[in-house]
Amino acid sequence: MLLRPRALSAALLSTLIGALSAPLAHADTALLMVNDSYRHAQNLRNAQPVEQLRSRLLDAGFNVITVTDGNGADLREGLSRLLEAGEDERILIAAVGHFARSDSDSWLLGSQANETSLATVGGDGLSVSVLMEVAANAPGRSVVMLGLERRRIDLGTGLGAGVGRIDAPQGVTVLAGDPEDLASFTTAHLMMPGTDLAQAVRDVGNLRAFGFVSSAVPYFPAATAGPAPQQPPTTPQNPTQPGADEVALWNAAVELDTLGAYRAYLARYPSGFYASDAQARVNAFENDPTAIARAAEEALGLNRNQRQQIQRSLSILEYDTRGIDGIFGTGTRNAIRGWQTSRGYSVTGYLDGPQVNALAQQANARAAELEEAAQEAREARERADRAYWQVTGQGVSESGLRSYLERYPDGLFAEEAEARLDEIERAARAEAEARDRAAWDTARGNDTVPAYRGYLNDFPNGAFRQQAQGRINQLSGNGGGFTPQQIAQLEAREAALNLPPVTRSLIEQRLQVLGLEPGRVDGRFDNRTRRAIRRYQQARGMDVTGYLAQNVVVRLLAETVGGILQLNGVVE
Repeated sequence: MLLRPRALSAALLSTLIGALSAPLAHADTALLMVNDSYRHAQNLRNAQPVEQLRSRLLDAGFNVITVTDGNGADLREGLSRLLEAGEDERILIAAVGHFARSDSDSWLLGSQANETSLATVGGDGLSVSVLMEVAANAPGRSVVMLGLERRRIDLGTGLGAGVGRIDAPQGVTVLAGDPEDLASFTTAHLMMPGTDLAQAVRDVGNLRAFGFVSSAVPYFPAATAGPAPQQPPTTPQNPTQPGADEVALWNAAVELDTLGAYRAYLARYPSGFYASDAQARVNAFENDPTAIARAAEEALGLNRNQRQQIQRSLSILEYDTRGIDGIFGTGTRNAIRGWQTSRGYSVTGYLDGPQVNALAQQANARAAELEEAAQEAREARERADRAYWQVTGQGVSESGLRSYLERYPDGLFAEEAEARLDEIERAARAEAEARDRAAWDTARGNDTVPAYRGYLNDFPNGAFRQQAQGRINQLSGNGGGFTPQQIAQLEAREAALNLPPVTRSLIEQRLQVLGLEPGRVDGRFDNRTRRAIRRYQQARGMDVTGYLAQNVVVRLLAETVGGILQLNGVVE
């Protein structure tokens, strides 16, 4: 039977907090992400008070990381800075702005988000589940505040406005509500030493609280004259009748349910009434396979690049990590669990050195298989391409050229065919009347199906009627026919990848090594680069768009000379 008094004594609270947190003189860490100004949505009205918390937090001894009106990359960079700080003492995270939700996760949207859909939200925002994962580094001393306002924002397929179901990690307190109310609660209650958070949330009544909301352990411990002296009891302990202080300390340990809490109890009462139960919980924590696996992964000391390589390996093997960002959030952990299940490992979601090596070897083998299949498909297509070029007259006739381009708009002889058709068009233009020629030039400049149909409607017997119909057929076939809206979506998806110039140049180099003729290697994607990308996508059975998506980049990088990272027993 567990007895739960209303509060801990100051001495026992000091004992427990001493085991679980650092002294107040040590710097804690706060991350303030405040987006109140959006280019494509209504601005927030009450966000400024949260931003103004910075000075109060600095006065309290916090290191403060601030992101204001940041895009998706800025938000992820801010969280990365918090992660890299290695804070495990006391964490405060405030996320204010427009939120989007799906059935499985929620996201804080960046200030540039524009009709974000489920397919693009990973680039436009910051995953709340990843944010929770980082907050879990300081269990019992970690608070996440989500600032919400009912303001209009247009979202794409698969997303709704607001925050969905919140699964707070163990020891993480989550508060949600109006930003102004959150700021007031922080200054009036959260940062006041000894505050009963559970009672304070009930008293204010305008916030929602999730996860670890304790009456026994405040965010800041109550001020005391100094650490309570740890002296042996003046009377023998009665194992059949624990004192009120011992019961209070035990109940606090049970509420926290952490290894440190149970050790704190045993340090104070090594022969106490609950000592056997406390030792059993300590043993359970120390023998927990997941805890052991976590420690093994932490011992590897994986840097961000190595974590990204692991995410690429999982992606090559078709385990969705929900991003290649070097942050092992919920998506990556689920992907690791899936891979461990398929390989017969203990399913923990954490990797040790041998598993990292096995994963890299399997991914390299799979990448080689995919490249071999792609090479075979490319050779078969090139044989068919050359044969059809011969069948259509090897560029002798205009009809043969157009027939070839309709079937192989990005084929081996596409540039030669287009060049010869350009010569034919120039000859026809010289014979056309001025008005006919002007209308054709306009249609050619727009280079869309409606433009060419408009030309044919105005000039059914025009000098360029065959070229117009041929271009309509070409745009309606493989490798064309995208509407301006579709092209804009493809460009936005590629832009969301945030590829730096050096990566874009590496992609062009890879396309050049594969013989796909991307043109000048300068990090600028021109028409020749787009054609090379379409050839690459077509040879590998991907959607042929001429624009990059995450799966295309992963394949290209995985096929780079040197393969995927392997760790030979030791990670450096």
